[in-house]
Amino acid sequence: MTDHGIIYNPISAGGKSKADIDQACRYLDDLGVSYKLFESEYAGHAIELATQLAKDGYRVIGAGGDGTCNEVFNGVITSNTGSLCGFIPMGSGNDIPGAIGIPPDIKRACEIIAEGHTGKSDIGLAITDEGVKRYFIGIGSQGFDAEAARRANESKKKNYVIAVLKTLIRWKNREIKVIMDNDKYEGESTLIAVGNGPSYGGGMYMCAKARVNDGLFYINVCNLSKLVLLRNFKRMYSASHIPRPDIYEFESKKVRIEMLNPEDEPFICQVDGEVLGNIPVTYEALKDGYEFIQPEIDEVAEAFKEKHGRYFYEFK
Repeated sequence: MTDHGIIYNPISAGGKSKADIDQACRYLDDLGVSYKLFESEYAGHAIELATQLAKDGYRVIGAGGDGTCNEVFNGVITSNTGSLCGFIPMGSGNDIPGAIGIPPDIKRACEIIAEGHTGKSDIGLAITDEGVKRYFIGIGSQGFDAEAARRANESKKKNYVIAVLKTLIRWKNREIKVIMDNDKYEGESTLIAVGNGPSYGGGMYMCAKARVNDGLFYINVCNLSKLVLLRNFKRMYSASHIPRPDIYEFESKKVRIEMLNPEDEPFICQVDGEVLGNIPVTYEALKDGYEFIQPEIDEVAEAFKEKHGRYFYEFK
């Protein structure tokens, strides 16, 4: 039987994924990896494909951007088969593979699949009060960045940076309540980021201290002005935006987020770039929640250290 079922999205990265999947297939063929390709055709299709492939006994690989990877992962985990899951990053943002140490390099990702090393990583579970349920590997957020993610998803180019700038023009902070295991925050906020993994938006380390092996969320509650947000935008890529007195940092296994004033227009929430709807939302961190095909060491963290002289989770 074929060992790996690879699900790819032909419109990831503005359609560039067709050339990328051809390249990936050449690498996999050279490496002697047994696989079969499956193409997702509509929103949610990758979940359906991944569920069936897992039940059919495949190791299931998501090849595409974070949207495709999140759908594939959710399909595999909800299949209740325990099938292994892996990723080939081919999108404009590759933060889901990055959270488990897979670098944004197609050739290296294929080599990792061929090597076959596996390991368990923490995952998050988000459930809105409207009944939407989604597992995630990276960051769950609400407020400004969730609105930017919505705009990016709806645009043809899916450029997160452009979406951020467009969101900034009319943005107004709102008052929220965040309830955690041992802490509570009530007050004005720009955004609330709940990190299982450290980054979103294509390498923006909003939750830089988040690790996928500690069983905890790392939470940033930000109360920033538009000008301060803009000034610190680029600093997120080097994980140098914290500490700041207007970014409140917490750790917790469970997080509940609500509007403080129910009459206010509610924040929307998203996980791994997938918009879930309006808050209230509840998050739960699942220690060693799933087993992935991944490198023996965190190659993304090592690449960051080589570039910046420190790991993204280290601060002076």
